Amino acid sequence: MESLKNIAHINMQRIVLSLTGVLLFLLMITSCDEPIRLDLDEYSENIVIEGLVTNRPEYQYVKVSRTADFYQSGPTPRITNAVVTVTDNLGTVYTFIHNPHGTEDSLGIYVPQTPFTGEIDRTYSLRVEVDGEVFEAEDKLAAVTPMDSLNSKIDNDEKEDPEVEGRYYRVLMFTKEPQDVANFYYFKFFRNDSLIFEDDADIYYSDDEFLAENINGVESPIYFSAGDHCRVEMYSISRRGFVYYSDLSSLLNNDGGMFGSVPASPRTNITNGALGFFQVSALDISETDVE
Repeated sequence: MESLKNIAHINMQRIVLSLTGVLLFLLMITSCDEPIRLDLDEYSENIVIEGLVTNRPEYQYVKVSRTADFYQSGPTPRITNAVVTVTDNLGTVYTFIHNPHGTEDSLGIYVPQTPFTGEIDRTYSLRVEVDGEVFEAEDKLAAVTPMDSLNSKIDNDEKEDPEVEGRYYRVLMFTKEPQDVANFYYFKFFRNDSLIFEDDADIYYSDDEFLAENINGVESPIYFSAGDHCRVEMYSISRRGFVYYSDLSSLLNNDGGMFGSVPASPRTNITNGALGFFQVSALDISETDVE
């Protein structure tokens, strides 16, 4: 059995702090014995845009925020006054409105004023205006390979010494992946309706070269207990999305060594210096009860 690789954890504040820490380190090692005074008041904020359009209703959203300064903890500052639209390649414009239900945990999140679903092979363009600055991106909605089924099995090694008592089942995914075109995928795993973060990594992605044509029991990266309900969400992503997550993985796994390469921000499809990514995906969902 193959196990889906755990690749990257999206945490834009952690990305910015990682980059800032490396720059501070480089300043110190290049200064020899001369004292350095760091003016963190000159920290430059960046706009962060995270958007998603799928072929399913109620999954469309755009989140707009700013990067935090070096010492700030907690959520990044949310932007609530942006003007957000998405336009498809046929010219249909969808207006997004901010937090229509006024909930605290949805600050900075914009949803379609009129609900819509994305369509396979259409290209969607995002436009976000913040205080006179315009940020744009586009991505194409590729088809996703539907999962045939999910199953579960006991991981005997984990059963001998489980991190959580009774939690030693893996969920297996079965499907047939077409090999005539290049495909890229993004996965989310839910245990009893809760999105699971395992080993500080909640984003899992792959290409079809890793998955191969016959997916006969690819193992979930997380464990379940008997009786748990498992839901797997499988998203198609574009090659640019795959590159973004690959860059993000390299950044988050940079060991910060003295002679290591200086990390750069992940390559994004968003213009004008914004961080984040605008993702357009087809989505397939499969569920099972673990037993």
